[in-house]
Amino acid sequence: MKKQRLMPANHWDWSMPVAFSQGWKTDNLLFIGGQVSLTPDSQTVAPGDIEQQTHNTFGFVEKVLHEGDSGLADLVKFNTWYQFDGHGPALKEYWEKMTRVRLEYLRDPGPVGTALRIAGLGYEDLLIEIDGVAAVGGHRKRVMPEGHWDWSIPVPLSQGWIVDDHLFLGGQVSADAQGNPIDEGDIIAQTRNTYDFIRKVLDAAGADFNNIVQLNIFYRYDGAPSGQADYVDRILDVSHDYIDAPYPAGVVMQVDGLAYEGLLIEIEAIASISGDKRVIAPDGHWQWKEEAPFSQAIRMGDFVYASGQISADPSGEIMGPGDIETQTHNAFQNLANVLEVAGSRMGDLVKLYTFYHCDETGDALKRYWERMTDVRMQYLTTPGPTGTAIRVNGFHRPGQIIEIQGVAAIGD
Repeated sequence: MKKQRLMPANHWDWSMPVAFSQGWKTDNLLFIGGQVSLTPDSQTVAPGDIEQQTHNTFGFVEKVLHEGDSGLADLVKFNTWYQFDGHGPALKEYWEKMTRVRLEYLRDPGPVGTALRIAGLGYEDLLIEIDGVAAVGGHRKRVMPEGHWDWSIPVPLSQGWIVDDHLFLGGQVSADAQGNPIDEGDIIAQTRNTYDFIRKVLDAAGADFNNIVQLNIFYRYDGAPSGQADYVDRILDVSHDYIDAPYPAGVVMQVDGLAYEGLLIEIEAIASISGDKRVIAPDGHWQWKEEAPFSQAIRMGDFVYASGQISADPSGEIMGPGDIETQTHNAFQNLANVLEVAGSRMGDLVKLYTFYHCDETGDALKRYWERMTDVRMQYLTTPGPTGTAIRVNGFHRPGQIIEIQGVAAIGD
């Protein structure tokens, strides 16, 4: 597989020297790192202004695409991570205001999308981060099942895209054709509804649940910390009704919320149309304490999709509870182990997600991100992968404060 690093001139930059890349072009796929509204000297542009920050962020997305001889019309998947502290009708209005700006950039037909409200980003005044995948050649087909759920305003987004052997499924939710939540407050019913919509996209693409190589579950939880593990168990119990071994890679991640107030869960996926799927199971690796329908990684051709790696021992107990440096070290060691067993290495990473929890604010939040990043740089080669770092509300395992997920592309 041929690979090309993408680093546009006069782009925004990080607050400290890092190995991260803005984009990687790999044969027919182009991975775009998380783009934010910063200057080349790492100053926030338009703090507090979601519309202007969305404009700026999409401008950077477009620059990365152009650097890879691509454009917005080639975008097949994008994730929007955004911060908003409001509730009720104000939440929907905020999402729609942000989305009207996004519509100025999205082409018709547009990419699949996952939009998640998060605790925040590495800088307190950043409101939005966008990453994505573009198709720069090969066979491409849009997937739009009939009678599917829809958004609250007209958008050109898609439910699925086939790119050669890849099938990208956008974030699926428990909603009706007008974007209204179904089964509000019932996490079990919403999880079933969401999986039923995933099944419809898979069916329309000529695939099924056994074709899935990556499954990312994002959920909202507002209860007491002591009840969160049981809440996640209910999600996983339903998941087992749909997902059989060999299990995909994936994460189960708490977020601040979704686009509409009554939604509790959103699930996105990547599948192999041909069923090319090899489970990666390193000996002596950490394991989930709960009955999770995940493998540590899946190799699909020359791509490796790694599950979220954490700082845990083989019995699933968190190591270094509350210690960001220790947990970051352990998580990266686990990721390196998974890649090695898959026939890959850290230098093959083209995408790295870092989900972390931090209650600090202001400069202390930025210093926390930099402490974590100092450790990350000890493991990443130069040039490194694209990166998206998301501050989440927390984790369902007591003491856990970081989880990393990666995609590797094996080749030159």
